[in-house]
Amino acid sequence: MNFHIVCLARAEPDALLRAALAARAALPALRQVQVQRVLRHIPTDSVTPDQAQQEIVPRAGEIQVVLACEFADEDSRAQALASPAWSEFMAAVRAAAEPLFAFHTFANVPIVPVRGAVEGGFRRWMLLRRAGPTRESFRADWFGRHADLVRHLPQVDGYVQHLVTGRYGSRGRPLDYAAAEVDGIAELCFADEAAMQASYASDARLPLRDDGRALLGGIATLL
Repeated sequence: MNFHIVCLARAEPDALLRAALAARAALPALRQVQVQRVLRHIPTDSVTPDQAQQEIVPRAGEIQVVLACEFADEDSRAQALASPAWSEFMAAVRAAAEPLFAFHTFANVPIVPVRGAVEGGFRRWMLLRRAGPTRESFRADWFGRHADLVRHLPQVDGYVQHLVTGRYGSRGRPLDYAAAEVDGIAELCFADEAAMQASYASDARLPLRDDGRALLGGIATLL
């Protein structure tokens, strides 16, 4: 699966939902659009305290809504984003929110979403910056070793890893890596916040935390 993920500030979720429904009808290649409302931003211990204080990308702390647009493959996404219907969709989005930045991603799914996660549900959503020097080593460790540790967490209803393949600014223009040092986006799905708290309080969380500190150089965590 391939995604185009748009992070928005000053958002009107109901208007964005209407725009998403219209886009889904007008763009056959668009499998679905999730309109994910941000409840709040939270601190994390998956990186060092100094790294946790650093903003992973400018204005990440202002994200209020995330639009996750799913396509079957890269070609379908490219054709859709070049179409007049996509331009109309983005015009409707800009009328309802302020785009901050966007990402093209390739999705890996170590834990297939079930129950409420299929329709959205509660998510711990994380922008990730790699600690290592190469994208290739980050992908291998994240998709392999780190995903195996996540599988041991209790009460997880889904886990989706988005490897970032392209970065875009507020007007849709490409950004270089230095302007948006985001290598991955992680989505951990739970029934609700209580389930997440119980999961993260388990002993299985400790090796996952330690591996995160080895794997990551920065993180922003949203609920």
